[in-house]
Amino acid sequence: MNGPFSVRRTVTWGDCDPAGIIYTPRVLDHAVAAVEVWYREVLQAPWFDLNWRRHMGAPFVRAECDFIRAPACDDEILVEVRVNRIGRSSATYVVVGTDDEGRHYFRATLVACFIARPDFRSAPIPDDIRQRMTAYQAACGDAPED
Repeated sequence: MNGPFSVRRTVTWGDCDPAGIIYTPRVLDHAVAAVEVWYREVLQAPWFDLNWRRHMGAPFVRAECDFIRAPACDDEILVEVRVNRIGRSSATYVVVGTDDEGRHYFRATLVACFIARPDFRSAPIPDDIRQRMTAYQAACGDAPED
């Protein structure tokens, strides 16, 4: 992989208020959806498989978002996923939404905690997923934070 993974998303009318401007919480929906695709494509660990076959999960326990410019209906957003930190059982992602000219719409920080089902207790990130996260972080040129 060369550089950060990104997903192209279109702001739909259902994402917007009557003036055609995106509802604030829908920005996080776009960020989380991009991370879900990243899990499937880059980590090779689709959330369904993680939950139902591995009996684990990686729910978000924290979300922050800086709104730089509000997208409107029919705007195309390039949503980029980066790994900021990999802990024992948690990972912090930085998700940035831009237009085709590189102007920022938003910057979200999402923290996921890996858990074991059925008791939903914190669990170490599986080795294969950790290795792919670390390799991705290196491919993006990001320094690991412990």
